[in-house]
Amino acid sequence: MLLTPDKLVPIMNEKISTQRVAKRFPTKEPARIEVIGRKVALFCRMTNLSSTGAFFEILNSNYTPRPNDQIRVTVNLKRVNKSHSINGQVVWCNGSGLGVVFNTHKVRLKIKTIV
Repeated sequence: MLLTPDKLVPIMNEKISTQRVAKRFPTKEPARIEVIGRKVALFCRMTNLSSTGAFFEILNSNYTPRPNDQIRVTVNLKRVNKSHSINGQVVWCNGSGLGVVFNTHKVRLKIKTIV
């Protein structure tokens, strides 16, 4: 997993759970998620974004990603008429949405360019 101790803070009982501390920014950008190694694409809406990851609402797909799936996210930036792609990993999925951590050890995401 790509989580590092400097990005986590214990809550309640450190043996049970941890929570990210990166600041999140609300957004409603359309996105497409491709699961690497599978011929499947999910059409989503990115509803929050941080420098380390994002949350996506699944809008249209017959496939539900699983934790640890490697993915490629493409976000369409309507305001600037561009798209941005980044690789990541599914951290969790509840059927209608998924949490993703970006592979930030390869690419540093600059929030100013997307939000």
